[in-house]
Amino acid sequence: MGAKKSATPAFLVGGGEMGERIRTQDWSNTSLGPPEQWPQSLRSTLGICLNAPSPILICWGADLVMLYNDAYRLILGEKHPQALGSKAQAVWPELWAILGPRLNAVRTGGQANGSDNQRLVINRDGVFQAAYFSFSHSPIYNELGDIGGVFCLVTETTDTQLAEQQKGELIWAGREHERNLATLFEQASVGVAIIGPAPDFILEMANPFYCDLVGRLPDCLIGQPLLDAMPELGEQGIREVVTQVLTTGVSWVNRELPVVLLRNGQRETIYLDKVYQPRRTIDQVTGEETITGVVIILTDITMAVRARQQVETNEQVLDAMFRQTPLGVGIWYGPDYIIERANPVLCQLWNHTLDELLGKPLFVASPESREQGFEAMLDTVRQTGVAVTGSDQPARLYRNGQLKTVYFDFVYEPLRSSDGTIDRIMVVATEVTKAREERQHMAENTTRLQTLFEQAPVAIAIVGEGPAFPFELANLLFCAIMSRTVDQLVGKPLLDALPELAGQGFETLLEGVRQTGQAYEGREVPTQLLRNRQLDTIYFDFVFEPLLNAKGILDRILVVCTDVTERVIARQRTEQLLIRERQLNELKSNFVTLASHEFRTPMGLILSSASLIGRYNGTDDGEKRERHVQHIKLAVTTLTRLLTDFLSLSQMEQASQRAHPHPINIVTFCQEVIDHMQTLIKPDQRILYSHLSGEPDMSLDGQLIKHILINLLSNASKYSSDNKQIELTTSVIDDQLRLVVKDEGIGIPNADKDKLFINFFRARNVNHVDGIGLGLYAVKRCVDLLGGQVTFSQLDAGTVFTVQLPLSPPIL
Repeated sequence: MGAKKSATPAFLVGGGEMGERIRTQDWSNTSLGPPEQWPQSLRSTLGICLNAPSPILICWGADLVMLYNDAYRLILGEKHPQALGSKAQAVWPELWAILGPRLNAVRTGGQANGSDNQRLVINRDGVFQAAYFSFSHSPIYNELGDIGGVFCLVTETTDTQLAEQQKGELIWAGREHERNLATLFEQASVGVAIIGPAPDFILEMANPFYCDLVGRLPDCLIGQPLLDAMPELGEQGIREVVTQVLTTGVSWVNRELPVVLLRNGQRETIYLDKVYQPRRTIDQVTGEETITGVVIILTDITMAVRARQQVETNEQVLDAMFRQTPLGVGIWYGPDYIIERANPVLCQLWNHTLDELLGKPLFVASPESREQGFEAMLDTVRQTGVAVTGSDQPARLYRNGQLKTVYFDFVYEPLRSSDGTIDRIMVVATEVTKAREERQHMAENTTRLQTLFEQAPVAIAIVGEGPAFPFELANLLFCAIMSRTVDQLVGKPLLDALPELAGQGFETLLEGVRQTGQAYEGREVPTQLLRNRQLDTIYFDFVFEPLLNAKGILDRILVVCTDVTERVIARQRTEQLLIRERQLNELKSNFVTLASHEFRTPMGLILSSASLIGRYNGTDDGEKRERHVQHIKLAVTTLTRLLTDFLSLSQMEQASQRAHPHPINIVTFCQEVIDHMQTLIKPDQRILYSHLSGEPDMSLDGQLIKHILINLLSNASKYSSDNKQIELTTSVIDDQLRLVVKDEGIGIPNADKDKLFINFFRARNVNHVDGIGLGLYAVKRCVDLLGGQVTFSQLDAGTVFTVQLPLSPPIL
């Protein structure tokens, strides 16, 4: 602080706001030059000016450059602070026809001049209005004895004149219309009061507005000494002012005076325009005029002052925001786009200092900005009044000494003057080069991820977290597995896109993942899917993985699945082959057991009968020999039937076994089979055959049907008594051949019905009957090859087997 004071010329010390502005302003580019070079006469006069309480203006040099004090800036209004250091003619163009000749007369001729209560029409806050001034113009001589400038002492008397006018109107109204005077006094929009002479300064009169203004009731004011009624005024110099007016008879005027009043029990500062003028009384006898009091006229301008203060505060806030905002902000003026303002961020974006920019045309200060389209955009804003915005706008600007392409988001906003014309444009810009590079990088990453997603070797989909689980993404492999297109999946709820999944439990599994936040893994899960308009069973390995958003909340579920149908089917086939191998091993074991049993009995019978025949060599032994010959024949027949059964089983077990249909007449065919069976059934047994309905001619595999009939008729014979009948009926109903074999045999135990068609299985009630348990198995195999079905039913005595065969057997 000490260094700063020592660097400040003595004549510039103090002086309030104007002293500070003069000290900090750059005068080197003006006609005055730096303050250190100013003539002593200007220094002395300016020192008096700055510290004087009255409005003083100094117009220096041939250009009449203006220097003034704090009191004079109130007269300037919004012309301040631009008026400081400006030519008087440029500041007061509306008054120059009056002031110009007077100022020049003093500067050139040295003759002082002045005026009292001069009416002038001035531009104040953008509005032309009449005002009154008392002023004097005096020459300021420099060290050479020449006139260096003009010393202007100015007092605005607008309020005094208006008060005088109002006073005259009141006096005239009082003389002519006392009632109207009282009404005017009572209803005046200014506070009016009359104070008596010293020493008590009794408040003789006060209108309602005055009472309201000072926060007192009339009874507390009128008739009371001023400082008793309002003691808070005592410390604000009111006594001295009133005494001065009473003593000198000169009115006292002060504008925007802060006054502290006690209102509603609290001290409150308000702002007043105050006029204290002497009340003069003319002695009717002597005609002498004496001062008998003071008329006080108060105008409450608190709201206006506070509004202006708020504006000034807002301007300071806006200025701070302008300087501190992280956005680049500038203001261009006129058709050449003179840079009026540019905040530090904008300077940094342009890679220029503030001094390199301010006051210069935009494209002179930043020539690299030319021919990049910015001129056209600015011209458009100025001509149309419509803002122009840009996003990711490329610009060639200097970075580290080299021209580089950078990118901006910006707005060119028109600023209108009071007359509606567009004379300024505000630019707000922010560099987005890094953000743009990051977006490009993210886009590239997204493209790579999308490619990986689409080309992933596993099926991948993403569904919403519920409750309908809509598909958000699905790669091509997932669509192929589900036999759907992307459009048929994405954007649709799970069961709308894949309705066949309803009831298969997948929505329940997804809901479990949503509720618990835990992944679910499924292995070889059978799934019914619609493919080629038919439901196929597909096996999947899959994972339902919860996906969390940036807030850690589950909002989607990742579905990753692999079609393992071929693997499952291969394993199932392997398992079936293993089962088949076990069955074959069991078959071998059963075959060995049965062969051992079934072949041993007839062979033993053959051996014993052959041995006995050798003994019966007498003439009377012929009958005996014949009986043993028949035993041998029966045993051979049994062995032949067993071998035939094993041969048939071998043929039917071949994987290449197929049905070979050819034309047959079912009636003739059945009759031939019955004729063949007559030699194989028990004595006194009969096979009764009848064709019940339908056309007997058809195309079927006769060999397979023969196997069916021979085995059913053989079983019917074996398990029936010698003298029982066997019924065979055929019929054609609904394009199916129906074969029915009915016997009166021993029947089938309930416990054995489920195993009846298994190879080598024999019911528990047939141990006394020869057989190896292949007959019904052979029947079932033949019926399957023909695409039919075989059923049986239990009677009171006997069993009924029913075979139904389609007349057009399937192609296997």
